Amino acid sequence: MIAGSATMYRIGIDVGGTFTDLVAIDPAGVTTLAKVPSTPEDPSLGVLDGLAQLAESLGLDRAALLGETDRIVHGTTVATNALLEHKGAKLGLLTTEGHRDVVEMREGLKDDRYNLRMPPPEQLVPRRLRLPVRERLRADGRVETPLDPQSLEAAIAALQRERVEAVAVCYLHAWRDPHHELATRDALSRALPDVYVSLSSEVLPHIKEFERVSTTIVNAYVGPVLSRYLAWLETRLAEAGYRGPVLIIQSHGGVAPIAESGRLPWGRSAARRRRCPPPRRPGRTARRRRRAAPPRRSARRRHATG
Repeated sequence: MIAGSATMYRIGIDVGGTFTDLVAIDPAGVTTLAKVPSTPEDPSLGVLDGLAQLAESLGLDRAALLGETDRIVHGTTVATNALLEHKGAKLGLLTTEGHRDVVEMREGLKDDRYNLRMPPPEQLVPRRLRLPVRERLRADGRVETPLDPQSLEAAIAALQRERVEAVAVCYLHAWRDPHHELATRDALSRALPDVYVSLSSEVLPHIKEFERVSTTIVNAYVGPVLSRYLAWLETRLAEAGYRGPVLIIQSHGGVAPIAESGRLPWGRSAARRRRCPPPRRPGRTARRRRRAAPPRRSARRRHATG
C-alpha cells in the first residue's frame, strides 16, 4: 500500500475475445464496473481503455486511479485463444531417441474409440520437427545413456534451419532427474538465444509420458504469445503510472506474477510443483501372502461343486 493515499483500490481485469471487463473495489467493499471492447491485435490497449473508463466513473483520471491502486489481478483468454485458433509459435520438440511419436500414439486413446475411421487430431508439432536426442534415464532416475552432445547439436542445428520460435524438451523419465533437460536448455540458449524453451521437468514433473509431453508442447506453443502480451501490459501499466504488482489468474485457480505466468502459461505454478514418489514394491509379507493364497476357482467350477 502506498503511504499517504486516502483510498487504495484493488482492480480485477478480465480480457475476453470480444469485451474487456474491469472492476475496482475500495477498502469499504464498494465496487465500480467498466466494460470496453477488446483489442485482439494488442489486448493491453483495451485494458488501458477500460482503466480510463473506470477512472472516469470514479471521478479520477487514469494516472490518479493507478496511483491509488495497490493490486491488479488479471485473467485472460489470450493463451486459450492462441491454442484454439492455431495462432501459436512455430514449434519444435526435442525428445529421447525412439520416443518422438508418443504424442501421436496418445496411449491408444481417442474420443470415439470404436470409430476406426476417426481422423487423428492435427499435431501442434509436425513429425519433421520432433527430433530425437540420444539419452535415456531409467524409471528410477539412474542414467542409462548419457546425454550425447553430438546428437543434441545435430537436433539443434535442424531447429535453427527451420527457424522455430519455441522448443519443447521432454525426455523419458525427466521428472525423476531434470539434469539432461537443464543441459539441453543451456545448449539451446547458446545456439538460439531468442527462442522460447519449455522443459517437461518444470511444466509437469509427473509420471506418464503422453500427459507430460503433450502439456509441455502446449506450454511452448502458447508461451511466446502470452509472454509477449504480458510484457506489453507490464510496460504500458508502468508508463501509465502503476507501481504495484500484477497477478495473473492460473488455470488451477491461484495467481502468479507476470514472469512466472509467461514461463508456465499452461503448466503448474512453481510453488505447486511436486515430484511423484518412486513406485512402491509390495513388501515381503504381501509377497508371501500372494504366494500362499489358494488358486481362485472359475465361476463354472463353483456352480458345478455348489
